[in-house]
Formats: sequence, C-alpha cells, structure tokens
Amino acid sequence: MDELLAVRRNGLKVLAVTCVLATLVIGMGATFAQTGALPLVLALAVSAIPLGLVIQGRADAGTRLAMGSAVAALPMILLYQWSGSALMVDIHMTFFAALAMLAAMADWRPVILAAGLTAVHHLLANFLAPDIVWTGGPALARVLFHAVVVVAETGALVILCEQVARRIQHQAEIRAQAERIEAEAAAERSRSANEQNIVISAIAARLEALARGDLALRMTEPFPPAYEALRASFNAATADLDQLLGRVTAAAGQIATGSSEIRSASDDLARRTEAQASAIAANSEATTTLATGIRATAARAEAVNRTTAEAEADAATGGAVVERAIAAMTAIEQSSSEIAQIVSIIDGIAFQTNLLALNAGVEAARAGEAGKGFAVVATEVRALAQRSADAAQEIKDLISASSAQVGTGVQLVGETGTVLRTIVERVSEIGSAISSIAAESAEQVEALGTVGASFSRIDQVTQQNAAMVEESNAAAHSLLREAETLQDLVARFRLSGDRPAHVAKLSRAA
Repeated sequence: MDELLAVRRNGLKVLAVTCVLATLVIGMGATFAQTGALPLVLALAVSAIPLGLVIQGRADAGTRLAMGSAVAALPMILLYQWSGSALMVDIHMTFFAALAMLAAMADWRPVILAAGLTAVHHLLANFLAPDIVWTGGPALARVLFHAVVVVAETGALVILCEQVARRIQHQAEIRAQAERIEAEAAAERSRSANEQNIVISAIAARLEALARGDLALRMTEPFPPAYEALRASFNAATADLDQLLGRVTAAAGQIATGSSEIRSASDDLARRTEAQASAIAANSEATTTLATGIRATAARAEAVNRTTAEAEADAATGGAVVERAIAAMTAIEQSSSEIAQIVSIIDGIAFQTNLLALNAGVEAARAGEAGKGFAVVATEVRALAQRSADAAQEIKDLISASSAQVGTGVQLVGETGTVLRTIVERVSEIGSAISSIAAESAEQVEALGTVGASFSRIDQVTQQNAAMVEESNAAAHSLLREAETLQDLVARFRLSGDRPAHVAKLSRAA
C-alpha cells in the first residue's frame, strides 16, 4: 500500500502543477476574453482546496476526489471564459485530456467523479446556458456524442487505474514478501555468520597449531550441524597428514640410508671403474703392441716362406743334377766294365802273342843261325807281349779299382739323391708350414685388430660408464643432502602420540 500511496501522491503533485498551469492560462486569458476576471476567480476557488491538501502532503481519498473535481472544473471554467469564441470547439478537447490526466493517481473514483461532473455540466448547460458550451445554440446530439466518448474513455481509464492499482499492490505485496524473505535471510545469515564465526575461530586456532607443526591436536568440540562434516573432514585430513608425515619421516630415513649406501657403492664403483679403465687401456696398448709384433712376425714368416720356396727350388734343381750325376756315374760304371772286357781281350792277345813269340823262339832255335834274327824278333815280341800283359794287368787293376770307386760313387750319389729328395720333401713341408704360419699370423693380426677395436670400444664405453658413475655418485650425494634436508623439514612437526617427527640423521661419510 505504501507504493500505491506514493504513486497517488506523485500523481497529485503532477495534477497540482497542472492546476497551477491551467489557472495561469485562465489568468492570461482574462486579458483577452470578454468574460473578465470571473473565470480566474473561479479557477482560484476551485484549485485552492486540492492545492492546499497537496501542500499538506495528504493523499487520501478525499484529497483525490477534490483534485478530480478541480481538474474536471478547470476545463468548464476555460470553456466559459472563451464562450462565443471559435476556440470553444477546441477547448472541448481539454475535458478528455483532464480525464486522462486523472489516471495519474491510479484511482478510478476521481475519474468517475470527473466524468459525472462533465456529463452534468454539459447536460445542464445545454438546456440552461447553451452559449457557454456550444456555438450555435443547444445541441443534444453533440451532448450525447460527447457523453459516449466520455463514457468510453472513462471505462478505459477506470480499467487502467484499477489494473495499475492492482499491479502496484501486487508489486507491493511482492516487495513486502521479498522484504520478509530478506529479513528471514538476514536472520539466517546472522545465524550462519555466528556459526561461521564459531567454526572459523576453531579452524583458525587449529590452523595456528598446524602452522606451529602440531599435527597431534584434534578439534573435539562439536560444530553446528551444518559444519560438523567440515570438522570431521578437517580432523581426518589432519590425521592423514599426521600419518603421511610419519611415513615421510620413515621414508626420509630409509632414503638417507639408501642414499648413503648408494654413495658408498658409487664411490667404490667409481674407483673400480677407474681401475678397470686403466687396465683396459693397458690391455688395449698391449694388444696393439702384440698385434704389431705378430704383424712383423707374419712379415718375417712371409720372407722365410719365400726363402724356403727358393731353397726348395734350389733343392729340386740339385736333385735333378744328382739324378744326372747318378746317370753319368752309371754310364761310367758301364764304360769301366766295357774297358775291363777290352783289357781282358788285350790280356788274351798278349798271352797269345807271348805264346806265338815263344813258339817263334822255339822255331828260331830250331832254325839255327837262320832263325837268329827271327829269334830276336820273337824275343822282342815276347818282351812286348809281356809288357802288354803287364800293362793290361795294371790297367785291369786300375779299372777294377776305378770300377769299385765308381760303384762306391754311384752308391753315394744315389744316397745323395735320396737325401736331396728327402730334403726337398722336408723343405716343401717346411714351406707349407711357414705358409700356414704366415696365413695364421695374418688371421691373428686381423683378430688382434678386431680385439684392439673391441678394447677401444670397451675403453670408450668404460670411460662413459665412469662419467655416468661420477654423475650417479653426484646424484647420490645430492639425494643424501636432500634426504637430510627433508628430515630437517619434517622434524619441526609434532605427530600424534607426542612423539617427535624427526629421526636421527645418518652420519655423513667423509
């Protein structure tokens, strides 16, 4: 209702201003109209009461009806002021405007009053003083036409005023309900604020304890029902954090222990890796030296192989020469046999010659003196035969000795050929063995080259492993420091059971 009253009060103010303006218009028209100052006096009289009520701040039904009467009367006074003028027809429009302006008060009663006053004015004036209403005398038809228009406008304005009033009342009810809801919400907010203050104070105290590292404290005072779940969740979270930090503490100790062991193992591994790298480097160098020596040995074996091949060729050539010598000695032995046969023939001839010489001597002796010369010849022939026999014997002896020596030489040359063939075979076997040695040496050189390359790769990988071990060692040292830092951080918390959250630090290795 306050909203509707405010609307009606504002409408009264607008209509009051309209009355003032209409009175001013009537006052200015008094100078030009023939009716004198009477219309102005009537306007002031009609407007005085509602204006006074509006100035007093009133907006009740009486004030609204008085304002409706004044607004309806002012067009009547204006029409009277300009009676007999051509403006009378136009002034009739002010009646409809006045009715419409009354809707500003959102009250249908002033509209009905103004419409009734307008109808009575037109009807009475049409019969009693038609000149103040129409030009040209009474006009009942015009009165009826205006009445129909006024009724239609009045009906519309009444409906409009009623709808506006209801809408304002409905809005007022809605606003009142909203205010009531707001009040209830404010009360609920106040209650919630009180509960929140209680909860916040408890949580703030617990958070302060938590900030000091106290995880053993729990909130035992019950919260309001709406926040009880928060208390349980907070206690559960604190318990979980307590348990988690306990596990973190144990894990930190284990990490520190493991880090220390890893650090020691990394140090040992670094030393062993360094020693292994040195040993591998020495092995690689020794393998390279051995490969160089084997390569030189292979070269020398190849040279010996070539020399052996040449010796084998020379031995084969010597064997061929010995074979030819054996053949020549065999031929000499055959020639000696043939010479012995010839000597035997010569010896036989000498013997026969000696016999012939002996017979010739015998025959010369028989011949006597005549056969002396023949006896001398026979003697000389006999002597010659004897010397031939002696020479043949000596030649035979020489040939026999020569044949024996040739036989011995043939036997020795044969044995020499056998030995040379054996030497050739052994030289061939030695050549094959040396060739095999040279080939195997070349393969060993290649294998040692591969081993050397493998040692180089192993050395490189070992160096990389050594670098990785150094990095692992550094990481192990860093992990140990971080574990000790974690122990220091966890040590500030007090866990459940009033037990310290920290554990004894492991002694750092030098």
